[in-house]
Amino acid sequence: MKCVAIGDMMIPTRYFKEELEKNSFISEFSCRPWKEDLNKDEFREVIRKIETEGPGAYDPGAEITNLMKEAEIIFVHQCPVNKDVIEHAKNLKYILSCRGGVENIDMDAANKKGIKVINCPAHNAYAVAEYTIGLILNELRNISRACTALKKGEWREKYLNSETLTEVRSQTIGVIGFGTIGRLVIERLKGFQPTILVNDPFADADKIRKAGCEPVSKEELIKRSDLITIHARINAGDPPIIGKEEFHQMKETAYLINTSRAVAVDMEALYEALSEHKIMGAAIDVFPTEPVKKDEPLLNLDNITVTNHQGGATVESYIKAPEMVLYMLNQIIE
Repeated sequence: MKCVAIGDMMIPTRYFKEELEKNSFISEFSCRPWKEDLNKDEFREVIRKIETEGPGAYDPGAEITNLMKEAEIIFVHQCPVNKDVIEHAKNLKYILSCRGGVENIDMDAANKKGIKVINCPAHNAYAVAEYTIGLILNELRNISRACTALKKGEWREKYLNSETLTEVRSQTIGVIGFGTIGRLVIERLKGFQPTILVNDPFADADKIRKAGCEPVSKEELIKRSDLITIHARINAGDPPIIGKEEFHQMKETAYLINTSRAVAVDMEALYEALSEHKIMGAAIDVFPTEPVKKDEPLLNLDNITVTNHQGGATVESYIKAPEMVLYMLNQIIE
C-alpha cells in the first residue's frame, strides 16, 4: 500500500519514517515535513486554530496536497486533511492520525467515501491522567502555594480552604468524559477510594458501573461533586461544558480541574466564580490564548493553580504515537 506521512514540529518526519520502515504491509511511502521548523509557541497557535476552525484552518500546500491525493494511506499528526483532498484521493482507504482527536480531518467527507479514520486517543492519555492526579492533589493540599510562599520567606499555614481541608478519600469526584483519559484518571483515583460520579452521554452506563463509578446526568454531577475534572471533547462552536450556570450549581467548597480543552470552560465565568468565592478553587492547564498574557486576570487569584499546557508533554506521548497508530492499522488489515 502507498502511504504519505506528514511530520510536524511535535512529531518530526523521522519518527514516521522509522516506523514505516518496519511495516511490511506498506510497500511504498514518502514523508514530508509540515511546519516542522516552528517553535513551541508558534505551533501551539497552529493547534489552537485547528481545534477551533477544523480541517480548513490551514492549506497544507500544493506538494503535500498532491501527494495526499495519490495515496492509499494518509498518515499525519496535526497536518489538516481537508474535504478537497479526500474527495480527489481516488485510491484513499485509510487516514491515520497521531492526534487524540480528529479535528484536523474532514470526517464528513471521509465517512461519505467510506474511508476508515484511525486516530490515537491514547497517545498522551497516560501523561494527562497522571498530570490530572497531580493537579488534584496540588489544589486540594495547596502544594504549589506553600512552595511559593516558602521561597519568599513566608511560613504560610493559612489558605482559603484551610477550614475544609479533606483527604481525597472523603471527596465525591465528578469525572466528565468516560473516554481513554477519563478511564485512566478513574483507575488512578480509585487507589484513593473516593466516591466517583461519571457523566458521559455516549458511554454505556453498565460499563461505568463496572468501573466502580456511578453514572449520572451532568446536572447531578455538578451539584453533588466536591471536585470536577473534565476529560470530554468539545467541538468548535459548542457551548462550554462548564459555564456561568454550572458554576452557580456547584458547591461553594468545590474545585474544578481542566486538562482537556480551554473552550470546555467559560474562562470569564471561572474568574467570577473564583474571585467571588462561588467555588473553592481550580486548576487549569489550558487557556484560550497561549502563551497566557501577563495581564490575564486569573493569574492574580490565590485560589487557582495554573500551568502552561504541560499535561501531555512527555517523551512517550509523541514519539510513540506513530508506532501505536500503525499497530492499530495492522490489527484491522490482518
